[in-house]
Amino acid sequence: MRRTGLLLILAGCGDAADIGGSQIEAVAPHVVALSTYRASVGTMIEAYGENFSSSAEGRTALVFRGTFMGQDGQREDTEFVAPVRRIDRGTVRWSNFGPYQNPFSRNGQVGRFVGTVAAQTTTSDGRLLEDPRPMAVELEVMPSILVHDIQPVTAQCSGPALRGLGGAAYRLQVQAVGFEPESFTYSVAAPSVLRNPLQVRRLAQSNLDTLGERGDFILPQVPGDMPSYGAIVTIEGRAKDGKSYQNAFAFTVHRPLEVFYNGNVEVAEVLAPVPVSGCIPGGISGRGVEYSESTSESRSRGYNVNWNQGWVSAHSVEQGSSQTVGLSESNGVGFSTSDGRSFNWSLGAEVSGTFGLDALVSLGVSTSIESGGAVEQSQSQNTSRETGVNSSSTTTETESISTENSSSRGAGIAWEISSSQQIGRSFSGDVIAGTYGVFYRQALRLVRRAAVVAYNQCGQAQVVAELDFTDWTWSPDLAIGSTCPPLPVSNLPAAQCLVPPCLGE
Repeated sequence: MRRTGLLLILAGCGDAADIGGSQIEAVAPHVVALSTYRASVGTMIEAYGENFSSSAEGRTALVFRGTFMGQDGQREDTEFVAPVRRIDRGTVRWSNFGPYQNPFSRNGQVGRFVGTVAAQTTTSDGRLLEDPRPMAVELEVMPSILVHDIQPVTAQCSGPALRGLGGAAYRLQVQAVGFEPESFTYSVAAPSVLRNPLQVRRLAQSNLDTLGERGDFILPQVPGDMPSYGAIVTIEGRAKDGKSYQNAFAFTVHRPLEVFYNGNVEVAEVLAPVPVSGCIPGGISGRGVEYSESTSESRSRGYNVNWNQGWVSAHSVEQGSSQTVGLSESNGVGFSTSDGRSFNWSLGAEVSGTFGLDALVSLGVSTSIESGGAVEQSQSQNTSRETGVNSSSTTTETESISTENSSSRGAGIAWEISSSQQIGRSFSGDVIAGTYGVFYRQALRLVRRAAVVAYNQCGQAQVVAELDFTDWTWSPDLAIGSTCPPLPVSNLPAAQCLVPPCLGE
């Protein structure tokens, strides 16, 4: 009998990664087509291809290299990387073609790009995989509306604001490129806040137009039951030849302070198990037993805030003060508070809004905070635990925000709120013949660490305080022993202090 062996050799582009002991080939992405080859700035463009990575696998971008010929005949060599959002394995979406500039041209002209486009993936472990077969492409940038500026009227930002502040007055400057405008129509849609979009139509005086110079373009306040809301700003320019061109972009609107919580839960203290029943005999043949307690147990529940005192000093102003807010920061937001709990915020002399820290904690940590309770203030050293929230994870809208000052001295303000939880959980078990059973209950103290994030008028984020929220939960257990008394030993863990201060100390 003759045996024949078959050897299969698999080849591919990229580097091999060891997953679960087997070699998995990391394959480079590849672009085969674009959804359009004629687009105005602000248009959404999709790229179609293969091997586009998920967010867990890495970040995908489109790399354009080539030459741009403007409407005036000037040529510009261009190369840039455009971040995209993955839709599926074969589709990515370039939603930010604009709105603030034509990425192919430094002087913002319309014209034609001729070159190549390639997909590029930065893997989760830092490796760079780029399409080895870039696609030749010609992309015409049609007449467009460029958004040159959007920021509060009291700000002096170097560029368009990254985020909006609810209640603040904004100015919006746009430019018509490649066509002669007759009018501009501005629209702000915020479905979660506004029933109907806000619309303003203005006759064009030139190819440049500015809305809100008189303080009449005000973003709606953030509702009390929402941490923020999303708005879509649309600018439509009607040309004198009757054609229309449009630019639209998304804009998130926040309060100047908010609490960001990434879902971490840490067991801070395990209290000693407490027996909640007497000796339950199994008898001759054994029996099934059930524990269901209707009494309630009250524990101290609250949160502690450690502020960056340097930030507090630089941004605290007297209510109604006409001084420049922010003091040491020209684009800052001024805050005033009488108790460290209820805040007014202002831009210049006008009070622009109020909010309570309790409400921010309830929205950010998704927990119920009751008003009242004892208030304790103290000076403390503001330090971070490794399991805490860091500044780089406080927003999904940008990857670079101000670095947290993790060792500044600030004021610690704690609210202790008496909270009861009804112990109504049912727990059943079996006490075998000739043994005894005793039900135990154990309380666990949980700590959830969040960050207090401040936004300046330009929408830049900074972590300005750390917040520790204390909560409680309970666990039942059925302990079995051959005699009773003494009580059988519980299966629940022994008392431990993991994050001081603890009740047992």
